[in-house]
Amino acid sequence: MTSFNLFHKSNLDRDSIFKISTDVENFHKVMPEYFKSLKIINNVSNETIVLESILFMGRKIEIETKHVIIQPNLHKVFILSGPAKGTSFIETYASNSVGTDISVEVDLKLNGILKLIPFLKIFLLKKMNSVMSEFVICAESYAKSI
Repeated sequence: MTSFNLFHKSNLDRDSIFKISTDVENFHKVMPEYFKSLKIINNVSNETIVLESILFMGRKIEIETKHVIIQPNLHKVFILSGPAKGTSFIETYASNSVGTDISVEVDLKLNGILKLIPFLKIFLLKKMNSVMSEFVICAESYAKSI
């Protein structure tokens, strides 16, 4: 188990970037390189279970996730299946004078053979930070198109 935090800034206001980040059904439109398809399995109140087809370390895999959305600024994502089962991402969105501060608390858990690969967690930390930067850019571009 490895825990770490990611921090990024967006020039979008909190409500706009939060809406894009939590629009699970359309997330593949924001980041099509990573999210190949998303199918909502169950949606009750503020919890959504999603079957996601994603690109993970160069391989297309399917995972099941649970998204808990607490308006106006908290998005919790729990990976329920796959090589990172048990991993969680707690995203917090805070307004600032020029947009939004985004903080992601990651609790990374790897399963199976992935646990045995040296330095994989460090690689994944760097990759997640890079993907988060890409997300902000993609979200800002997506906001202009809607």
